[in-house]
Amino acid sequence: MDQSLKKVLLVYKKSAYSIYFMERKLQLPIGKKINLKEELHRFKKAHDEHHQTLKKIENILSSYGVNYKKHCRGGKISYSRYDLVITVGGDGTFLEASQKIKNQTILGVNSAPSFSVGKLCSASAKNFETMVQCIVKKRFTLSFLQRLRLQLEGHIRPVDCVNDILVCHSNPAAMSRYYLGIGKIKEEQRSSGLWVATPSGSSGAIKSAGGQCFRSKERKMQYMPRELYYGFNKDYRLTGDILKTDQTMFVTSLMRNGMIYVDGTHNNFKFPYNSTLKISFSPNPLRVFKVK
Repeated sequence: MDQSLKKVLLVYKKSAYSIYFMERKLQLPIGKKINLKEELHRFKKAHDEHHQTLKKIENILSSYGVNYKKHCRGGKISYSRYDLVITVGGDGTFLEASQKIKNQTILGVNSAPSFSVGKLCSASAKNFETMVQCIVKKRFTLSFLQRLRLQLEGHIRPVDCVNDILVCHSNPAAMSRYYLGIGKIKEEQRSSGLWVATPSGSSGAIKSAGGQCFRSKERKMQYMPRELYYGFNKDYRLTGDILKTDQTMFVTSLMRNGMIYVDGTHNNFKFPYNSTLKISFSPNPLRVFKVK
């Protein structure tokens, strides 16, 4: 057996159906404007597809004699004990696991392609066995995804980001105020938030905010303030750009209740007044399995 398959961690998500309707027993209101039965049926179909994929993944691993540990995302997991991390879910599950990974390799499985984009997931129920065979036969390469290194004042350990970060006020209706510094330029900005993204995250929220899309292999960092308030400053200079690998950004909070969201909503940090966030390129890119 290949060394990569000796210490394997399987991280899976709970479906929305299991969380809302099985655990919390959410009751949908009766109404005529929305066909709630169809909506519930859609949740159930995504749930079934996800669990069928999860079962198939486990059966394939067992058939190849792979000894793996299975954990639900969101719990306390010692990632450092494993060589390979397999995520079963969508991009959210992949991103949550990637934040805990240093030198290990990750393989994302899109468990419900009928309902999930899974842009970062290179495997599915259809091709997972082929990928395992390629790993066993050493017919694979590693793809390296650029990450951002976040160093927040007051936090000992830096955080590596695969997709994007959002700096904003904790209340989405409130104005975000901060100093943004790049090179010799430093200016106060008022906006609805600041996006910073890797090439992998360039096709997501930052693109909707007016940013550009890049190939995941490119070594670039992109930033984009969203909805700058020009009633305060009509001569902003840092309105969005692409930075080189040797450039660094500094963001200083001018908010009492600022927040930093890393790769979605689950990983977030308080960003109080006068604290500073340093954003640079991570020296530790994410290692992802890719079949030759």
